[in-house]
Amino acid sequence: MMTVVSVLVAVLVFASVPPLGAEEVTIVGRDFTFDAPAVLPAGRTAFVFENPGQVRHEMIIALLRHGVTEQQIQDAHQAGIPFRKQMEQFVDDGELLGILLARPRKTSSGKLLVDLVRGRTYLIICQQEDPQGMPRHNVLGMYRTFRVE
Repeated sequence: MMTVVSVLVAVLVFASVPPLGAEEVTIVGRDFTFDAPAVLPAGRTAFVFENPGQVRHEMIIALLRHGVTEQQIQDAHQAGIPFRKQMEQFVDDGELLGILLARPRKTSSGKLLVDLVRGRTYLIICQQEDPQGMPRHNVLGMYRTFRVE
């Protein structure tokens, strides 16, 4: 019994500490914006996602192709370009790096570990769609970029 308790305590302590060498960054997803730093340092980063809003949100992180700007992403949203097409056009290799989910007034249950590359720009976006038939959250403005230096 004591061994099980020791293991559980070790797991809880390990889960609350960022991985070695990783800086922890909290991203806040509000209804319908992100609070996130404009610039982050290069290296291993453990992202945490908080949602103080009234609806469920997600935080998707993607590495943008060289030269892509937040203005281009904004223009694409305003033009009604579908998310999948934007990913093909703007995201390096068209792949997402990861996703965290958070229910209303909750924090994500896990962390997303990303090795941020110096000189690159990343996209944070929420693609959730509310059951009431509202547009997806990114169409409502829930996206943001950050640079890595």
